Amino acid sequence: MLASVLHSDVAIAANISILRAFVKVREYLLMASSVSAELNELRAKVDLLALQREEDLGAVNDLSEDVRQDIDNLYLAIADLSSKLEEKKAEPRRKIGFQQNIDD
Repeated sequence: MLASVLHSDVAIAANISILRAFVKVREYLLMASSVSAELNELRAKVDLLALQREEDLGAVNDLSEDVRQDIDNLYLAIADLSSKLEEKKAEPRRKIGFQQNIDD
C-alpha cells in the first residue's frame, strides 16, 4: 500500500520486502501443514503397530497357555502310565517256558 501511495524507491523496496515476507510465511505454513500431515500419518502408523503388538502379545500369551496346558496333560498321561506300570509289576506273572502237567 505504501508503494502505491509513495512512489519512492524506499517505499517500493519496503513493499517488495513485505510481499517476500508474506510469501515466506505462506511457504512456511504450507511446509508446516505438510510436516503436520506426515506427523499425523506417522502417529497413525505407530498406533497401528502398537495395536498389532498388543494383539501379537495376546496371541503369544494364549499360545503359551495352550502349550502349558498341553505339557500338563502330558505329565498327567505319563503319571497315569507310570501308575499302570507299577500295577502291572505288582501282578503275579505267569512263568515262561515249558509247563508239564503233573496230573498223571
